[in-house]
Amino acid sequence: LIFHLLFSYTHHSIASANIKMIRSALLMPLLLNGAVAFAPTASTSTIQRYQSASTKMNQMFPESSALEVVNEEGAAADPFDSYEPTDEQKEIATKDVKIGSGYTVGSDDNQLLQIKFTSKFVDGKFSANIREFDVPSMVFKTGEQRCLPGLEEGIQGMKVGGVRKVRVPPNKGYGDSWYRGVVPPNSHLEFECELLTIAQSPGEEFKLKLEQFGVERAIGATICFTYLAISPILEQKGII
Repeated sequence: LIFHLLFSYTHHSIASANIKMIRSALLMPLLLNGAVAFAPTASTSTIQRYQSASTKMNQMFPESSALEVVNEEGAAADPFDSYEPTDEQKEIATKDVKIGSGYTVGSDDNQLLQIKFTSKFVDGKFSANIREFDVPSMVFKTGEQRCLPGLEEGIQGMKVGGVRKVRVPPNKGYGDSWYRGVVPPNSHLEFECELLTIAQSPGEEFKLKLEQFGVERAIGATICFTYLAISPILEQKGII
């Protein structure tokens, strides 16, 4: 009887120990996974320090705190690139190819300018330059209407040495009539103009006018006028 009691007690103890081990094995993964859920969160003071540092960085570098969003679709179109050779196009359009330096067109009234330019049609029907408008030198005084109105308007603000493209509609060009049998009515023209010189004194003006007229032509004209002036005197003396 005593032996039977001892055996029963021992068997019960072993069974209880096995149950406890099984419980521990089952509970351990749950405790480990739950540890993450019960991990301590950042303290209020830590969050405040981070926010304070972030605010200071934004104050030091305001351009990095917010990116400017540019709406390209809403940006204004370039007048030169958006120029349309239609009846509705009434204003010139310009585009600088090269910025010059020194004297500026429009800084004074009645300036004597020397320019050179080429021209072509805007509508693309004729891609080549107009040979008759391939002008290596043209001298004129502003405000005297000796230059095409649209071209004179388009070179305003240019500096000596500058190159500019000027698109001219018919109402500021040659209008609704043929010009020299070369430019059809209602033609839109594109000039590429270079500003060579702006005369700043009467001496420079005379030099420009002489160059435009031609030195050889000037000499010939001088000889001709001189002969006409002295020929009566020579006839009286029987020289001629």
